[in-house]
Amino acid sequence: MRAVNARWVAAIGMMIALGSNLSAVVHAQDDKSITDQEACQRMKTLLPLAHHVWEGSHGVKIEEAHLTPTGFTFRIDKKPDISFTYADVVHLDSAPTRIVSALEIFTQGRDRYLVLPLQDRKVPALLAAAIMHLANDEHEGMPCDCTGSVVDPKAELDSFAQKTAAWRANNPKPPPSDEVTKKRLLAEDAIQEKNLDAAVKYYRAGVSIDPTWSQGWYNAALISAEMKNYPAAAFYMKHYLILQPEAPDAPAAKEKLLLWQAKAEEAGK
Repeated sequence: MRAVNARWVAAIGMMIALGSNLSAVVHAQDDKSITDQEACQRMKTLLPLAHHVWEGSHGVKIEEAHLTPTGFTFRIDKKPDISFTYADVVHLDSAPTRIVSALEIFTQGRDRYLVLPLQDRKVPALLAAAIMHLANDEHEGMPCDCTGSVVDPKAELDSFAQKTAAWRANNPKPPPSDEVTKKRLLAEDAIQEKNLDAAVKYYRAGVSIDPTWSQGWYNAALISAEMKNYPAAAFYMKHYLILQPEAPDAPAAKEKLLLWQAKAEEAGK
């Protein structure tokens, strides 16, 4: 279904449910205390629990929720889809302002409530922390694509192969830019500090600046595998193999990819 090209702006706020002390839960679930993988897993498991978008006196039923590389999309009953991007999120207000279990999303001067299950009053806080974590990644120049941690979208890989065809034909290849080099140095420093989560963020930030930076894809894959995030590791390694199909280490990279795919399949059983 066609997605609405509307921009979600300003802020995202938290409501409390039935007078519970949800603000304490929000602080306990600080968005900086979770990893990208945990944030993506929450998006995968908690976002589908939302069942209505409520605005004023009118509510519309959510049929499905889908993660996208930059946010998520709701399929709405008998209405165009609603798309949400992490780049639009500025801050979270945990003040108890409503007696509902919902996330309050402000867009184009109107507030909408994403209604969540009342039976578990921690769900809004857990989901809010995940959204804010991913929004902070975006604002800090280290975007996190949760689809790479959840699914392996063939369409994205096909598009990537097409967009990088000209680069693959170049000989010699142009060197990485200074901005990419900065991300590499930050990633290597994070590895020295044994902060793998930060390291993979910097590598992802580098390939976001220059998608043809093959070593960034390769290193992001290795670190993701070290963190046991096998779906993401396989996803990143596929990008490397698209860019460097004839590299001396391509056969070994292909074996790593097959191993990670097998481990991801076992984990999903």
